[in-house]
Amino acid sequence: MRNMKALLMGSVAIAAMGVASESAQAQSLAFGAGATFPQVLYRQLADCVYSQAQGSSGKPGPSPLATGCSGFNTSGFGGVLLYAATGSGNGKLVYRTNDKTQIGTPSSSAPAYTSSNWGVNGTADYDGVQFVGSDDVITASDVSLWNTGGTTSPQSKFGNIIAIPAVIGAIGLGFNGKDGTGAALNILPATPTGGSSGLNLSRNAFCGIASGHITKWNNSILTALNGGVLGTGNITVVHRQDGSGSTFLFSNAMVEQCRYEFGPNNESDATVVSYAFPWTDHSQACTTPLLARGANQLNWPDQFPTDQCGTAVANTGGGTFTNASGSGALVSLVTSTNGAIGYASADFWLPAKVGGLKTANLQSQWDITASTGKFQPPTPAGAQKAMSSAIPQMDATTRSNPLTWSLQGVNPNPVVSGAYPISGFSWIFLYQCYQTHANTNNAYIWTKTWLDFVYGTGAAPIFNSNAFAQVPAIWQTEIYTLLNDSTNGLQGSGCSGKVGAY
Repeated sequence: MRNMKALLMGSVAIAAMGVASESAQAQSLAFGAGATFPQVLYRQLADCVYSQAQGSSGKPGPSPLATGCSGFNTSGFGGVLLYAATGSGNGKLVYRTNDKTQIGTPSSSAPAYTSSNWGVNGTADYDGVQFVGSDDVITASDVSLWNTGGTTSPQSKFGNIIAIPAVIGAIGLGFNGKDGTGAALNILPATPTGGSSGLNLSRNAFCGIASGHITKWNNSILTALNGGVLGTGNITVVHRQDGSGSTFLFSNAMVEQCRYEFGPNNESDATVVSYAFPWTDHSQACTTPLLARGANQLNWPDQFPTDQCGTAVANTGGGTFTNASGSGALVSLVTSTNGAIGYASADFWLPAKVGGLKTANLQSQWDITASTGKFQPPTPAGAQKAMSSAIPQMDATTRSNPLTWSLQGVNPNPVVSGAYPISGFSWIFLYQCYQTHANTNNAYIWTKTWLDFVYGTGAAPIFNSNAFAQVPAIWQTEIYTLLNDSTNGLQGSGCSGKVGAY
C-alpha cells in the first residue's frame, strides 16, 4: 500500500529537531477538531506516532496504546497531536474560520484532547488548528462560503480546500436488546461471522423504521424476517441532534436505498405508503424546495416540529424519535431507552466496543438482487468492500477541485458482494497554505508526519481493532498526487500573497 514517504521524507528529521524537551510546546504540537466518527482511532494513531496524550483537569486519558503500535512508538520521539472531537458540523465551521475559539466542547467521554504533560488544559491552549475531521463531504455551499468575501475570504487567506479521505467506516444500527416494554427481545436467527447479533433487517424493514412507519417490535415485517415475534412496544429511533457526519452517511444511504420501498403506514393502518426517507436537510435555505438528501442535520419530527420554512414536519406513520448530541451520548440514550435503536460508527458498538451494545444485520443491494438470503453485519471488511467500489477518476484539471473528491468519494448503495450498505469515508480537511508561527512551530509538518503513518501499512492493525479500514490504494495514489502538486498541493510558510493557516 502506498504511503506518503516521498512527500514526508524531511518531516521526521525536521520535527525531531524541535523536541528536546516537552516544555518546548510551540515546536512540538499539532491540533485538529471535528468528527466524532474516528475519534478513538485518531487518538490511538496519534499516540502511536507521538508522545501519549495524558489528559488534564479531569479530562479522559491517557487512552490505552493500541496493541499494534508497540513497534513504532518510541516514546522519546516527542511532540503530541491533539484532536477535539466535536462533530463534523463544528469541524466545518472551525475549518472555514481557522479559529480555535470556534471549537465546540467535546463530550465528557471523548478520548484525551488535552495533555497535562504539555500544558494543554483545553482547546484555548491549542496553537491554532492544522486539520479538521469530517464525515460530511465538502458541498457546493461549503465552496461558496470558502470563496465569499474577496480579500477576507478563507480562500484568499488559506488557499484552496484540500479534503482527502482518511478512514473507511461502517454506520452500525445499535440496539439494547429490549423491546418497548423492557422485556428481552426474542432474537432467533444465528449471529453471522463478524456480527454481534442475529437481528436481521431487510431494506424494507430498516427503511420502514427510519421513516417512522414500522413503529412496533411486533410488526409483521420484522416477525417474518426473524422467525418469530421479537417483542412488543414501541421502537424508538435515536438520532443525532448536532451537525454530524454520521448523520450524513446514514441519510445519504437512506435516501438512495429507500426511495422505492413501500409498506403499510403502520401496524394499525394497512394503507400502502412510501417508505422513502422523509426527513429533509435542516441546513438548506428556505428559498429552494427542501430536499431529503445526505445532510449532517435533518428535520427530524421530535427535534424540529416545523422546518426552516415554518412548515410542520409530518410524521405520518407515528414513529417514536428522540435525539442526543454526539455519538457517545447517542449510545448512552440507546442503552437507557427501552426498545431503542440508533446509528453510530461501528467502533461504538460490539465487537469493537468491549461491553458495548449489539448491532443489526442489514440487507445490501447485492443480497436483494442476487436473492442471497444474507444480511450484512457492520464489519471493517464489509465497509472496505463498499468503498473499494467507489473508483476515483481524476486528472490534473479536476484533482484540485474538492467537489471532484466529494462526488466520487461516496457510495450510498454499494452493489458488490459482501459490502455493508451504510459505509463511507471519514475525511481530513487540510489547508493548502500554512504559516510558520512566531514561536517557530511548523505544525503542518507534524500533521503530515502523522498522515504518513495513517496511510502506511503499519497502521492497519490499529484500524482493524477499532472496526475501521484503511483507504484503498487507488485513492491513496490520488491523495499522494494532490499533496505533492507544486501548484495546488500543501505549501509550508504560507503561499504567495496568502497569510496561511495558523
